[in-house]
Amino acid sequence: MANQVKKYQTQWAAQFYVAAELTRRGYLVSLTLGNAPVADLLVVSPNGEHFMVDVKGQATKNFWLIKRRAPRDDLFYILVYLPKDEHPKFFILSSHELMREREEYRKRIESKGRKYRDELGGINWSTALRYENRWDKLPR
Repeated sequence: MANQVKKYQTQWAAQFYVAAELTRRGYLVSLTLGNAPVADLLVVSPNGEHFMVDVKGQATKNFWLIKRRAPRDDLFYILVYLPKDEHPKFFILSSHELMREREEYRKRIESKGRKYRDELGGINWSTALRYENRWDKLPR
């Protein structure tokens, strides 16, 4: 039970960190509050463009577990690494980029002759590093 509580705390903290950072950058942000099927945040850019953000948070440098879904032009993912006693790190990807990276991970696994389980798909920690602080990917 304690592990599940930690997971929820990390996810909530990640969502609030992303909301705060977007607000600091001039975006209007609304939390969806609950098990929204598509995104955690509804966002309006400084120029008035509407989009959604799905936030994934973790406290350790692990695999990013991401469900497969159809890419959308108005959906972005912000992965948040929240180590204890350090500032968070943000990794920003469009849904097209994240689903492409997820598919490349699947191909790598299968090319090694290993069984791939789609429900455990996502991207490696090292893959996310290419997208660190890529706030420029979001609508302006």
